[in-house]
Amino acid sequence: MPNGGDKNWVRACGAIDGFRARYKRWPKRVCVHPMIFRDLVEHVLTPIGFALVSSVVAIEADQSGDPDLTLVAMDDDGLEYDYGRLGFPEEFGEQGAREWFGSAILRDDLGW
Repeated sequence: MPNGGDKNWVRACGAIDGFRARYKRWPKRVCVHPMIFRDLVEHVLTPIGFALVSSVVAIEADQSGDPDLTLVAMDDDGLEYDYGRLGFPEEFGEQGAREWFGSAILRDDLGW
């Protein structure tokens, strides 16, 4: 379990990779708890990094008010991968989302 300043980014990538492992394609979006969304926007991803990630997979704050929702990768066809329930995918042979996006999208001061 990641515990560094980028832990929510690592988990978001786990949701993306879980979706990719299960459905063999990238999700359209990752719906996250509003607190996680704020963390990603204000502390983890640079503004350009957030824009780059969002051009591939939109990161959206959940508006449903579901207290159990943490990170769910989904597409427009109703397919989902719930990281909060399923965790990291057991097997993932491809390059993970974290490596694919690289570290240049992250803020330098993640040690806060």
